[in-house]
Amino acid sequence: MTDATETSGDGPPRSRPAPVRWLETGELIVGAALLAVIFVLMLTQASQRHLSVDGWVWTGELARFGLVWLAFSLAGYLMGRDEHITLKLIDFVARGWAMRAAWIFANLVVAAVCAAFTAEAAELVFSGPPQTTPALDIPVSWTYVIPMVGLALAALRAIANAFLQGPPDPETPPTENTELEEPNR
Repeated sequence: MTDATETSGDGPPRSRPAPVRWLETGELIVGAALLAVIFVLMLTQASQRHLSVDGWVWTGELARFGLVWLAFSLAGYLMGRDEHITLKLIDFVARGWAMRAAWIFANLVVAAVCAAFTAEAAELVFSGPPQTTPALDIPVSWTYVIPMVGLALAALRAIANAFLQGPPDPETPPTENTELEEPNR
């Protein structure tokens, strides 16, 4: 199986190994499934309000958990593809080794924070209080499994970004074009 190439801007294409592509596909499938679950649960809640049927309390609780799980399950995917929320200020100023150093430092900071959050989530999963959720009656510690796995994957992807590939090519800042702007009246 050949490696897929990824391009960023006008730079040369970079290849990603097959296991990374499989991991990305798995993360996307989990994210799409969680999004579909949230949609179905919210639709169920809305229809229960407008029909004269008994409501299921657990739909709202599961939809809220699904939204949190969606965010954490896609954290590694977004980190690996450099599609997470960032400030690209240094990318426009620094060039060469300075940009590479800032890229490595930023990814190592993200990896450290994600690793610390993963350790805390693991503590909640394995030695959390014996509480259960109000409507679903599942142990609260189970609800921390997906965030723990998502943060661990984000930490691994940040480390891989820091050492296996360089920073994406910076996009040129938008230029002000006064011809297209309508004059103030």
